[in-house]
Amino acid sequence: MFGRRSEPAPPPDELMTRLARRGPHKVLRGDLGFVGVPGQLFTPDRGTGLPLVVFAHAWMADAARYRDLLFHLATHGIVVAAPDVERGLAPSDVALAAGLRTAAATLPTVRLGLAESITVDAGRRGYAGHGFGASAAVLAAGTDVLAATEPVAVNALAAVFPAPSTATAAAAAPTVGAPAMVLAVDGHLDTVDANPLPLARELAGPVTLRVIPGASERGLLQRRGIKSLIGINGADKATHATVRTLLTGFFLATIGGDDEYAAFTDADEVLGAVVNVDPDEPDTDDRPHVEKLLSGPITAQKGGPLSAIRALRGR
Repeated sequence: MFGRRSEPAPPPDELMTRLARRGPHKVLRGDLGFVGVPGQLFTPDRGTGLPLVVFAHAWMADAARYRDLLFHLATHGIVVAAPDVERGLAPSDVALAAGLRTAAATLPTVRLGLAESITVDAGRRGYAGHGFGASAAVLAAGTDVLAATEPVAVNALAAVFPAPSTATAAAAAPTVGAPAMVLAVDGHLDTVDANPLPLARELAGPVTLRVIPGASERGLLQRRGIKSLIGINGADKATHATVRTLLTGFFLATIGGDDEYAAFTDADEVLGAVVNVDPDEPDTDDRPHVEKLLSGPITAQKGGPLSAIRALRGR
């Protein structure tokens, strides 16, 4: 299904347009509980030796709020598991990371699908997470034993609008050598509740740090309601479209092994309106976190502290 290509890759803008749309595969949806952790599972309707992404939800969210995102990845030939643990007010990043590891370790050992004909390749695994879940994904990719779960070797890590959790998660970053993509909201590279820049600097492997203009941290989440019954998921359309495109391209290039999408792992490649940031460059906004919280991004201070706080929270 996946393989190296010898012909020249299409221009990045063409790839962005292609991957924003659903892929060619029909999708099966199931319950992840059979591997020992509650959650959701999305797979292409056929295939063997498929790549696997295990996805961690944000604070006060659950796997159901990412249904369209996970479904989209599966249409492009990727098996996606989303553990549904630690959904409360005071979640444990260690417990969520342990759930990720359980899914990543177990799914390659079982057969999936109605005819049990779908399999996952243990050599093609990746973690992804949003917000608090990004910290849990980093922790899962680290080398420490977590809640009796051993480290699971992964080949890619994606942190979507990462938020700081505990010192344990921060300490795990330098032990993660897999290729990583870190996505940030404009103006929120290093704040009280967003740490894309510090995380990108600490990860040990090759890292791409990309800023999505106009995005919001909570804009990725679907919202339950009557409109969801007719296909309107309630997420911010621009945020959702850009994130799903970047995630799909990144994972096809890494665990998918498809050179056609190499641009998504190239820190210098321009992908649409997305802005590349060099983590090694000095931070242009070195104000204390509290001042950033009260004043907002440098480019958006005119609205005053209240509007800055709303912008920080993505509301």
